[in-house]
Amino acid sequence: MPKKLDASNASSLDIEKKNYLNDEGLFRFDFNEEPMAVHKLSEGISKFAADADTLKGILREKIEKA
Repeated sequence: MPKKLDASNASSLDIEKKNYLNDEGLFRFDFNEEPMAVHKLSEGISKFAADADTLKGILREKIEKA
């Protein structure tokens, strides 16, 4: 299989570097401009919450049996 990604090639690309450390508003704007990022974050949070509910149920059962 041919190699498609290479860190040494990426370092030679002319890509604008952004720093969001002192500009949360810019970060939020740029983040919301990326639909896939918004979707994947939402999906991850939903799945995390569902897993937390599952874990609570498992723990509840174990405590009731003890």
